[in-house]
Amino acid sequence: MKWKILFFSLLGINALMIVLLLFYMFQPSSSPNVSNITGEGPTFTVQTSKQHMNTLIRDYIQKHKKEGELSYDVQLADRLYITSAIPIFGKQVDLTMAFDPNVDESGNIILAHPTMTFGQLRLPVPYVLAYIEKHASLPNWVKVDAKKERIYIVVSDIRIKKGYMLKAKTFDLSKDDMTFTVTITK
Repeated sequence: MKWKILFFSLLGINALMIVLLLFYMFQPSSSPNVSNITGEGPTFTVQTSKQHMNTLIRDYIQKHKKEGELSYDVQLADRLYITSAIPIFGKQVDLTMAFDPNVDESGNIILAHPTMTFGQLRLPVPYVLAYIEKHASLPNWVKVDAKKERIYIVVSDIRIKKGYMLKAKTFDLSKDDMTFTVTITK
């Protein structure tokens, strides 16, 4: 009879161990569930100079230039300059636009305080911007506001690669400091 008590005691201990093991196995884990973690992802800061930005802009323009379009150049110096030459009566006439770039709270670049000249003739800015807005084939991330005399570069709409988001942090030409953040959104 002693062996029956020991047998059922051992059976009870084993059953209790299995029940406890199953109980702890099906309890939620205290570690975070990766799929429930929210946020944009890691962010990197990229700082550059006018010289490097000029090279990057020039390469972008050459890569995306379409046949038959008016050629232009963008140059960062004391201001942001957009220059082109328009043929009139067989002679090239310089068209120059100058802007002061600033960064807004959303990380986009605003080109403000424009001056525009055609040769030495100063042009009325709202009319020129309205013409550009209507007739120029601009990237979808460039928005022209002729009434406010501004051009907006929606930096977050610039697609470097899928899963990456770009924002401007600083764009100070006088200090040669252009800083951007790159966020991985995947």
